[in-house]
Amino acid sequence: MNSTPRRLYIFTGKGGVGKTTLSKAFVRYLNQHDHEAVYLTFKNQSLGDHFLGNSETSQNGMKEISLDLEECARTYIERRLKSGLISSWIVKTPFFRALVNMVPGFSYLIFLGKILEMGKDNPRLIVVLDAPASGHALTMVEATTNFKNIFESGVIFDDTSKMLSRLNDPEYTQIHVVTLPSLMSWQEALELRSGLKERTPVGVDITVNNCLYPLVENELNALPINIRQKALNEKSLVEENRSEMQCILPHSLSTDPRAIEMDLLGSLSKLI
Repeated sequence: MNSTPRRLYIFTGKGGVGKTTLSKAFVRYLNQHDHEAVYLTFKNQSLGDHFLGNSETSQNGMKEISLDLEECARTYIERRLKSGLISSWIVKTPFFRALVNMVPGFSYLIFLGKILEMGKDNPRLIVVLDAPASGHALTMVEATTNFKNIFESGVIFDDTSKMLSRLNDPEYTQIHVVTLPSLMSWQEALELRSGLKERTPVGVDITVNNCLYPLVENELNALPINIRQKALNEKSLVEENRSEMQCILPHSLSTDPRAIEMDLLGSLSKLI
């Protein structure tokens, strides 16, 4: 690779655009280029009645971590108070649960703290976050700013200041908005990118996923009319907006998720 990877990559976009497959493919790409990368998701976004716990697995040589909100909150409080017993009690109290569940962005503040802690513990680690869709991504990005404005001093102020310095560092964080090659999806991606750019100075690029046109460009006339029209619509969209597109990924003919990830590997260098 010609450039140095960031430490945190956030993939977001409307549901169903292929964020999960693309995120996992990007982790494989980084691993193949001698970088230590992990695929990460949020297991839940509110505190429930049942403790789920963080989970970590290895799928075909790729590490996957799913973060549980209560576990992340407990370990954060334990680290601050230096008491596992007290932290376990605090996260079970009705007040704390109501606070986390009712205050917009509080859960993301907890998750982001855990992600940055992982990066601090392992300076080589690259986190690829399969983030919540669209509106949730906006809340996640602005959460640390909101809490820094609320708390003018103290531990939370100091911690959110550190989170902001990383989250808003273009050398540390990169955001990819994923879209399908359709007009409605494209417009939503543009709106999301605009919203994110208003909230953070880091790079926010659009990746167009699952493009059929590059695969059938030379045999359009032999295709059924509905598929031909889909391909032509994609071509028109790409040609009119190519300057706004960081990466254009072709449709995969595979049906197995792992096989699709492997098909994408040769097209991901621009995501760095």
